[in-house]
Amino acid sequence: MSPPEPFVSSANAKTPRVAIVVDNASMQMSGETSTPLYYMRFFRKWGVDTRLVVHCRCEQELRETLSPEEISVFTFLDDTSLMKLTHRLFQYSPDRIRSLIGAQLIHWLTGLQARRVVKQMAANDLIDVVFEPTPIAPKSVSCMYSVGVPAVIGPMCGGLSFPPAFRFMDPMWVKLGVSAGRILAQTANRISPGKLHAKALIVGNDRAARALPNGTRGTRYTVVESGVDLTTVTPAPFPRRAKSEPARFVYFARFVDWKGVKFLVDAFPRVLVRTDAVLDLIGDGDLLEATQAQARRLGISDHVNFYGRLPLAEGIEIMKKADAYMATGLRECGGLALLEAMGCGTPVIACNWMAPGEYVDDSCGIRIDVSSEQALVDGLTDAMVRIAEDEELRKRLSAGAVARAQGNYFGWEAKSRRVLEILTEVVSRESSTRAETAS
Repeated sequence: MSPPEPFVSSANAKTPRVAIVVDNASMQMSGETSTPLYYMRFFRKWGVDTRLVVHCRCEQELRETLSPEEISVFTFLDDTSLMKLTHRLFQYSPDRIRSLIGAQLIHWLTGLQARRVVKQMAANDLIDVVFEPTPIAPKSVSCMYSVGVPAVIGPMCGGLSFPPAFRFMDPMWVKLGVSAGRILAQTANRISPGKLHAKALIVGNDRAARALPNGTRGTRYTVVESGVDLTTVTPAPFPRRAKSEPARFVYFARFVDWKGVKFLVDAFPRVLVRTDAVLDLIGDGDLLEATQAQARRLGISDHVNFYGRLPLAEGIEIMKKADAYMATGLRECGGLALLEAMGCGTPVIACNWMAPGEYVDDSCGIRIDVSSEQALVDGLTDAMVRIAEDEELRKRLSAGAVARAQGNYFGWEAKSRRVLEILTEVVSRESSTRAETAS
């Protein structure tokens, strides 16, 4: 693939100096944490003066993987005793409570530190705009207000819920905790009104826009939240396997209930009755041991590989050998691994709900009805059998997956370019407003 073209701003618009502010920046922790590194990478390739403010928990990994020149643009924030206490208080709570309340408290504490750093950068005339791409939750607080430069936040994605038939998966006390967290978020966004003051808010879809805290006034832009690095994720040749080899299906995500891995494993014995197949499961999480026990109980352990957490490059190599990627999430706002699979030319079998149902269409995959547990298991079974048995279908969906991944701002280069256009517009608009006020 050819290198990115230089960024050229619109007439009379200066390319801004950018401070990217995030809690975490990592290629190993999760898909969301890789986001700031992709923006930094492309912005710097286009000659944009870019700084990155991030928590020190990422420092060791970044120093091991980035060049000294890249590290020089980072400011690492301290891990305070209050952050450590908050982490301990929530580490054994359910995943959803931990992410919606515990993680948001740590994010707020990190943001207060970052705000002081950004204010100093602005006072020293080192930056023109502050960009906060994570966390992606629309109701999460932002401390990037009154820092001396305009703030741009997003792309955000949220407003999620289980399909009606699966709302039992949240116990009542979790539902009450989530509802309380969302109510508290309204108050928190007035205490730390970064989103209310932001000059631009980037959302992934209308659902995320509706989930923003009340009182936001910034200009709205729409850019898809997830992205795929098409400079490193490239299509694998077709066919992936000889006709005599077993079909392969891959799951590459956390082992938590809302990812739907239980239903995938429930469906697989029925797939084995009808076709030879292997299920590759990549990732870790709260339900890893339970899922391993489930495979043993169903008598399919010889056909299921548990890889644990793998580096991205190793996971992609496994996806390139698969007949289909299994996007079984039931409350997904994005889908980084799903897009990486599409970039590899791997067809997708996805739940037709939230982001997977939006990212995948008939050109690149098969979407599964989620009207009931039985419908989901039946749909997964039938889709895997179809993919396993029909080479022409695999070929058509593989080509469609590559084409779809390369459009719709799914590629990180196109997505970063669009975000930089927005940052440039915001800075230009602010400069014009200040000039008019001064005159």
